[in-house]
Amino acid sequence: MPIGAEYTSPSPYDWVPPGGGVRWARVGELGWHALSLPCYLGNRVLAGLGEASGAVIEEDVPERLVWLIEPKAPAVRHLGDHEEITVTGDDGSYLFVPGMARARLVWWRIPPSPDRLLTDADQLVEAIAVLRPGVRP
Repeated sequence: MPIGAEYTSPSPYDWVPPGGGVRWARVGELGWHALSLPCYLGNRVLAGLGEASGAVIEEDVPERLVWLIEPKAPAVRHLGDHEEITVTGDDGSYLFVPGMARARLVWWRIPPSPDRLLTDADQLVEAIAVLRPGVRP
């Protein structure tokens, strides 16, 4: 499925709202944490990951890409103070989870599927490190 296409198929997960709806979800309650980057960096990271990327949410305001990652992934623990990277999890953070149809300013850049949900945190950090070498621990 091409990146950025319109997705209207039913969601494989009950936590994804129907159609073009949006759910305001506490990060961590759905079995994953999140790492987000501004789009100017995130687009390059996404291209570097290619098919290794899991599902990705794009937010148009502010412009950022959000990857779903394993909870408490050791590979991202040191990134909490990085100015371009936001890691959220069991810290009371919330995230907009879009429906499968793009109808708002929050949409699936890469939609979730049973075989494409979480991005491997080690691979994600490596893809970021190609562009920002200082992110390696």
